Amino acid sequence: MVKKNTSRGGALELSIGTIVVIVIGMSMLILGLVLVRTIFSGARGSVDTLNDQVMNEIVDLFGDESGNLLIKLGSTNSVTVKPGDEFNVAIGAQHPAGESITRNTIQYRIQLDEAGSDNCVRKIGKTGAEGLFATPVNVWNDLGSFAGSTGAALIQIKVPDGTPVCSQKVNVDVKLRESAQPFEGDFFILEVAKKGIL
Repeated sequence: MVKKNTSRGGALELSIGTIVVIVIGMSMLILGLVLVRTIFSGARGSVDTLNDQVMNEIVDLFGDESGNLLIKLGSTNSVTVKPGDEFNVAIGAQHPAGESITRNTIQYRIQLDEAGSDNCVRKIGKTGAEGLFATPVNVWNDLGSFAGSTGAALIQIKVPDGTPVCSQKVNVDVKLRESAQPFEGDFFILEVAKKGIL
């Protein structure tokens, strides 16, 4: 009577199967990382192109309109953002004397208007309302880009998940770096909408 040793063969088959699964898994992971990197590289190029187009449009609009501050939101002057979403508000500023500027010649500041009974400051508190913005609130920020006497910046809004529906008036002021007082101001309305299914 000869006793066959089948446990060694089964163990060998299990080890080869495990190795094959690990190799296939690592290959898929590497391919996934390459794909994600390619997507984000393309998206960064698109954002740069979009920023250039926004800057060119702002320069053109200053030729058509009076004033030295422009908020690019259309006639409603408001933006609606759902929880979990992001949005950038483009602003443009022009030197009041028409002189050439650099990135920090003109600075801008955003402040939240606390008046009103249904605004975000009252619903989620001042800190929570300021947290809706990736751009620092209540401080003077430098412009993001400039050309000649005109500069532009993006006010970044990032509404966290779980933020209740509310509305917030946002004041925007611009000043020359060496000046203590703003030379012009405007505002826009941020509407935090209800998060939908899609």
